[in-house]
Amino acid sequence: MPHSRSWTAPPTRRELTLLLFSLTIFVLSYNLEASLGIVGLHPQKLTSSYLATLGLGTKDPGFDPDGRRPKQWRDELENLIAGDWEWREGEVSGVARGSAAASGSGRTAVMYNFGGNRKVARSAQKEDRGVSLSTGVTVKDQFIKWGKDLPETTVVSHTPGYTVLDNVIAVNGTFFVVANDWTKMPKVGDIASSSLDPTKPPRVQDWLMLTKNDAAEMFGPYAAKIHGTSWLALGNAESQDPYTLLSLFRTHASVSSSAPSSSFTSSAGLHIIAPSDASSPLPASVPAPLRIIFPYIPTFSSPSIPPGPGENPKTHPPPRERAYTGIHPLLAKAAFPTLNAWYTEDWQDLADMHVPFLLERVVVADRGAAERGREHWASAPAVEAARGNELKKKRAPGREGEPVWGAPFFGLAAPENWWAPARAALLRYLHAAADGAAGAGASRSLWGLAKKQVRKPVVAYVSMQDAPAGAGARLFDQDHERLVTGLRELERQGVLGEVHVLRGNGSVPAPEWEERMSAIARSTIVLGPYGFHLADSVFMRSPLEAKKSDPAAAAGKAQKQDDAPKAPPAPLLMEFFPTGTFVRDQQFAVQALGIDYMAWWNERYVPLTSSPRTKRVLTRAQEILGGNLPDVVSPPPGPVQDTRVALDVDAVLRTVREEASRRLP
Repeated sequence: MPHSRSWTAPPTRRELTLLLFSLTIFVLSYNLEASLGIVGLHPQKLTSSYLATLGLGTKDPGFDPDGRRPKQWRDELENLIAGDWEWREGEVSGVARGSAAASGSGRTAVMYNFGGNRKVARSAQKEDRGVSLSTGVTVKDQFIKWGKDLPETTVVSHTPGYTVLDNVIAVNGTFFVVANDWTKMPKVGDIASSSLDPTKPPRVQDWLMLTKNDAAEMFGPYAAKIHGTSWLALGNAESQDPYTLLSLFRTHASVSSSAPSSSFTSSAGLHIIAPSDASSPLPASVPAPLRIIFPYIPTFSSPSIPPGPGENPKTHPPPRERAYTGIHPLLAKAAFPTLNAWYTEDWQDLADMHVPFLLERVVVADRGAAERGREHWASAPAVEAARGNELKKKRAPGREGEPVWGAPFFGLAAPENWWAPARAALLRYLHAAADGAAGAGASRSLWGLAKKQVRKPVVAYVSMQDAPAGAGARLFDQDHERLVTGLRELERQGVLGEVHVLRGNGSVPAPEWEERMSAIARSTIVLGPYGFHLADSVFMRSPLEAKKSDPAAAAGKAQKQDDAPKAPPAPLLMEFFPTGTFVRDQQFAVQALGIDYMAWWNERYVPLTSSPRTKRVLTRAQEILGGNLPDVVSPPPGPVQDTRVALDVDAVLRTVREEASRRLP
């Protein structure tokens, strides 16, 4: 008979084992998420996606740390919105923003280093990582106490209407320039314009210059700091166009030049000329812009329509039309991935706080100030000495009908390959090759030997035929049909590798926009009726991209230039004008990048190329003496006219055939 045990008897080995096992199961089950995380298993994926396949669970899995749903739960809409590329923690679109950018390599390196391969100190990495709680700029860093010692505003580079300033203070919507010696500062009228009338200098409510003592009394000892570089595009929506980004980036690039402009007329009326100091080192890295501010442009141009009487207040309102800034929504994200857009509502939020904000660096673009100061666009001797463009030598800057946004191209020096970072970023976004000739690259033969493929030109025709009324000029229907048919025939004959007929409306949806930009960026020849729908031609391959801004690096490679393969000729933009009309926006933009340009009037054209060659003209081209472009004759003011452009299609096709053959590498 077994011996009986009382409840106070010590536990047996079997009982202790069961107790420890039960406690272990309880602890692991109670802390299931932490337990699964130790072995690298996402608990939500197990309880939701895996068990859902067994019919045992339907719980929403939530979001991954990158803001997307787990892979098992993603659908077409998720991939369209967030993308299907790999994202890593602390990186932008799967690309490190810190060490990769600072070392001069990686996908975002060109956004920070205009010079290409210059090394950056480790301490510079902290300045380029944006705002966060643990790395880069912390929340604490955004609060500063300056007491009586306010930071003075300094001029980094300046030409009328386009200025780079450090330490600008904004309070209640007013910009303040703080300086004790006003003779060393440009007049505020050369920096900006009145928010009510861009033809006049700014009011005191817009821009004001103060001494340090006056500013200390007005602002107090504390302020909030807006770190990084801010682009400030002044003016309303009517004053913007697609070249806003181009001119801002050109001004931004002047910071990395060995000859920045510091010539201006001070507020005291003195003309200050300060040539750059040759002993001053170049900035090793130029931080990418973090935001573009449109203080006078609202987010939407159409009003918000509230629900009517008796309607469900939760009903989604009708879509609103975004205000015009001249920039396609995807372009800024693709070419400038660090750039965020602020509009009137965002700027008003800062003004309503009644707190001084210190903007670390501001790149100001004001077309009203640039227009008023046309005669001072190119007054810096260092800029004139650094410029070797023949077109700029022949024409008086600012007086030959140049677009007003062209001021920084004359008044500010910049590396020759200044536009390369923006185009390179766009090509990476589009997953396109840098050299877009059809058939580029090499293939392998049967015996494993490399066999060079024949490279053929790519032609993009920007058509406005299907554009809505008021979108701009377009060809006559019969000329359009003949031109498309002729280009397709050249493609069938093997003269052209690819022919793309693109829509000109800049508000095309995202998939079509990507196809459009990919075709233009790879094109050898872009042609179409005149207008801003040709502005994307600046993303064609620029011959200046291959030029290094570092003189030492260029000198070291001078001996290898003879052995290096010859660079292909520059791409070509062909613009069709109606008789009696000519504007220089597209011509000025592409030629500033070394891209060839050809203006057409019916059956005649005038080529202006970046490389020296004999200028050829067609029938009656001798009417334009010396092969120069005619005087600028702008379209009549008012709404955009749907002007019909007559064109000698046979002459255009002959020229396309000739230019295509000579633009092969």
